[in-house]
Amino acid sequence: MKKPLLAVVLLLIVVAVAGRRWWWKSTAEVATLAAGPAPAAVVPDSTVVILTGRVGAGGTEPVLSRKRGRIRNVYFSPGEYMHRGAVMAKLADYNFVVAPHDGFLGERQVTVGQYVTPATVVSTISKHGYLQVPVGLLAKKKTHVQPGDSVQVWATARPTRVVTGVVAPATDTTGGITLEIRLPSRAPLRLGEVASVQLKR
Repeated sequence: MKKPLLAVVLLLIVVAVAGRRWWWKSTAEVATLAAGPAPAAVVPDSTVVILTGRVGAGGTEPVLSRKRGRIRNVYFSPGEYMHRGAVMAKLADYNFVVAPHDGFLGERQVTVGQYVTPATVVSTISKHGYLQVPVGLLAKKKTHVQPGDSVQVWATARPTRVVTGVVAPATDTTGGITLEIRLPSRAPLRLGEVASVQLKR
């Protein structure tokens, strides 16, 4: 009777020791991965330069109610991308406020129950239907980037999601130039956040 009990105890001890070693190994591997380098796509070297800029959408213009009445429902969120004609709000008399063209919406400037006139600003909408990241480049920093070139872009706070942007024609500024990097509207970037752009030297 004692032998089976002794065998069970020995088996439990072996399992406990093996489990402890496995746990420490797994913890060490996780720590090593966490302390490892960033993804290769965003690690700078001698052939690239990394610049940062804030994600925008190319200016804004107001979206007016164009109708008189009380707001019954609002159907958009700040920063949302809307297509031309998409319903943004409904009035109590079943008139609608619609997006005048494709673009990104700004903050809500009306609330449910509010009475609006044709001149009431419901929100703002970007002038362009694409995202853009302007980056400044000093005159002394030479790069081999031309309009139409593809570059890598990622949210600085989230470097694992790298997307491809296209370089627009440069604008001369005091002491250097400003490059505008254009991105599709569905790029995983948020308006106003800081993005990093990798350019070839």
